[in-house]
Amino acid sequence: MTYVPWFFPDDPPSLFQTGPASDDDARLACQLLERMQRDPRLRHERICIEVQNRVVILEGVVTCADVRTEAHARAWGTPGVHDVNNRLRPLER
Repeated sequence: MTYVPWFFPDDPPSLFQTGPASDDDARLACQLLERMQRDPRLRHERICIEVQNRVVILEGVVTCADVRTEAHARAWGTPGVHDVNNRLRPLER
């Protein structure tokens, strides 16, 4: 399992929590993190990325449903991903 907390770019985490992970899972998590950081709509969102056996799990609260959909599409578009469990919740207003 690879767990990558995603914080605002100006607020880097002091500690990344990672458990035992395959090299493939860690590589997928890093690739997806890089893809999301390059996307102007996603880079300021608070999204946690976890990868287990090539299955991406997205968790957190995002600003709107469109951002949730875009993050899901980015995850599926990452080569090597077998499935996506999208647990992102749009911010209630």
